[in-house]
Amino acid sequence: MSGFFFLRKYVLHEGEDNASQGNHSFYSLEESEVLEAESRISREFPEELRSFYLEIGYGFLCIQSKQGINRIMDPMSVADFRLGEDIYEFDPDRELYDNVNSLVFFEVSEGSYLTMDVSQEEHNGECKIYYFGKAIANNLEEFLRRMDAEPNYFI
Repeated sequence: MSGFFFLRKYVLHEGEDNASQGNHSFYSLEESEVLEAESRISREFPEELRSFYLEIGYGFLCIQSKQGINRIMDPMSVADFRLGEDIYEFDPDRELYDNVNSLVFFEVSEGSYLTMDVSQEEHNGECKIYYFGKAIANNLEEFLRRMDAEPNYFI
């Protein structure tokens, strides 16, 4: 399974407020938060994304680059987007991603997201990453490593 060890140094712990001092900024999650979101969407997250949530959490990539939002969405935001709830209830861009096989998990910029094709989940729990229908990485770890090396390489 994937290893996200190279991102652990960017995980902020409760009470820390130095999010802008690193290249990335992540916030840890409890397993119960992941389980609740999975229950809401009536399916488990792809194994690689689930592992990322439990090992690292959610947060922002390439915050120094000032190019877009670059947010790995927290599990509840993923569920909200998929279900069209909360801030996504009247989001006109949501219809671009309204595909049962596509799981939005990353906000590039306002109205622009990356997806995982959950119908193509590999036996090891990995899914290809897509930007407007174009494959940009074979799995989440590859995407994160490429973003770490070159912010927004896929644009």
